[in-house]
Amino acid sequence: MLSRVSKGLARPGSRLLSGAAGSEKLAMVGSGNFGSALVRILGQNALRHDIFDNEVKLYVYEEMIDGKPLTEIINETNENVKYLKGAKFTPNVKAVPDLAEAVKGATMVCFCLPHQFLKPLMPTIKESVAPGAKVLSAIKGIDFDDNGVVLISDLLRQGLNADCSVLMGANVANDMASDQFCETTIGYKDAKNGELFKLAFDAPALKVGTVPDTVGVELCGALKNIVAIGAGYSDGLGYGGNTKAALIRIGLKEMIKFCKMFYPTAGIDDDTFLESCGVADLITTCFGGR
Repeated sequence: MLSRVSKGLARPGSRLLSGAAGSEKLAMVGSGNFGSALVRILGQNALRHDIFDNEVKLYVYEEMIDGKPLTEIINETNENVKYLKGAKFTPNVKAVPDLAEAVKGATMVCFCLPHQFLKPLMPTIKESVAPGAKVLSAIKGIDFDDNGVVLISDLLRQGLNADCSVLMGANVANDMASDQFCETTIGYKDAKNGELFKLAFDAPALKVGTVPDTVGVELCGALKNIVAIGAGYSDGLGYGGNTKAALIRIGLKEMIKFCKMFYPTAGIDDDTFLESCGVADLITTCFGGR
């Protein structure tokens, strides 16, 4: 399907910044460590594939760095000097401190920010994006209400009335910044949108796999952090690799049990836990020293 999406629209090499605009306009909401690593790839792929508009806007919560606005520093140096120092963006990535301007007319909006800041932003985003915009969540976490667990992707679907894909994987941002090879997983509900987001993120140093399982992908990205806390305790107590391996094995089984218990009808595929979003992300988080 990816070849059908890109056929006639993508060509080898990069376009000049003055090249014709594509039909899909990309925006990233969130400019932290991981968000900056992801938008760096979006900028490269926007120039690589004709289906995308050249410019990629990055919403940045404005702050001052040595007396100068962070957005100005990013746009002048092509680098997020606070959250991903040393990793250069392509010049087509434009940092914008105004949320409405950052997502204005966007057809593909990616989210990578702490989930507690998401809800207040959605009304502005809904008013500003293009009609029929699709979104992707790279937010690792879950919310809760009086009825229990709430997925971030569901918040986005309901708040923006948009189809939402999910990106999770063994993706340590600082490793991505130096183009060390890694994989990630995109879960989708709409196959065409899943392939478009794959095209936006797939790169020589980032291999993207896709699965029709947004719930499984998203829960993996949240639950692995709980297991990693246990791995941290193991490190602090001075235990070695055998103990941590046992924690990872038991933790993975409990992740699967949690998913099947709370989302029994969501169609979660056992194979999802063997994707980058599952066992790979669990391993890198438990051994990543963070």
